[in-house]
Amino acid sequence: MSEPDGNQAGSTRKAVLTALASSGLFAAMAMVARRLSHTIPGSQVALVRFAIGGVVVLGFLAIFRANLRPRRWGWVISRGVFGGIAVLLYFTCIEKIGVGIATLLNYTAPVWSMTFAWLLLRERPRRHAFVALGLTLVGVALVTSGRAGEWHLGKWELVGACSAVVSGMAITAIRATRRQTVDGAPSESSWTVFASFTVLGLLTTLPTALPPLGAWVAPTPREWLLLVVCGCLGVTAQLLMTLAFGMLTAVGMGIVQQSTVVLTMVGGLLFFGEPIAPRAAVGSIITIAGVVWSVLVDRQDAGADA
Repeated sequence: MSEPDGNQAGSTRKAVLTALASSGLFAAMAMVARRLSHTIPGSQVALVRFAIGGVVVLGFLAIFRANLRPRRWGWVISRGVFGGIAVLLYFTCIEKIGVGIATLLNYTAPVWSMTFAWLLLRERPRRHAFVALGLTLVGVALVTSGRAGEWHLGKWELVGACSAVVSGMAITAIRATRRQTVDGAPSESSWTVFASFTVLGLLTTLPTALPPLGAWVAPTPREWLLLVVCGCLGVTAQLLMTLAFGMLTAVGMGIVQQSTVVLTMVGGLLFFGEPIAPRAAVGSIITIAGVVWSVLVDRQDAGADA
């Protein structure tokens, strides 16, 4: 009896380490994006990030001759479009308001995912989930007011909050595509979902990085290197996150991912001098607590993304 328990414990440790590695790489990606934001627009950074993901997908197709044709077109397209918009808004917020606050706002997505899953997938949350939602909103209000010095959302803070809402919809789409059975159909492969995210994210971002809606800034060789590093970090983190979802429950994954918020806020303070006002610091703690609580009470969907 002890050997199976040992194997299970080992698998859990591996899953947690994989999730932590993913969170660390996401934090590193955000830090590189922040460094680039001094000269390169966030939309352009997002575009290169998706382009590198597209190269990875093409390489996968060339090597393994895999069939990535979707079965649930609506949900797969939703994952790609909403995911692309969320990344675009996130990178733009990193440019405008700093890496720590932008990441904190973006990573409230699990709260919105829970709400969308209730509305669209009929996954009714527990009563405590509504308390967690209220707690998260209070934390976000403290964070944004702590930065602006007033009790209202600034323009880019509002964009950051919107990135979380859109990301929550993208996560809900992942849940729908990765369900084991929907009308007897098998779940979508993780590579199909990733390919949708990459291709549609690229198409969503492209108009904002090029004229007439955007303005392409010619990167220097050093900036090209940082853009490639940022893209590779993001793609690797995404793949590790997909792998971790296959080994860890949605509850555990949602909690571990909050480490990205902590890492980016500390990194923003140390490397970019992004101040954290006392009210914002308290709000950050409340926000993270609210998100973790919402993930914990969303147990009925644990493992739905596996």
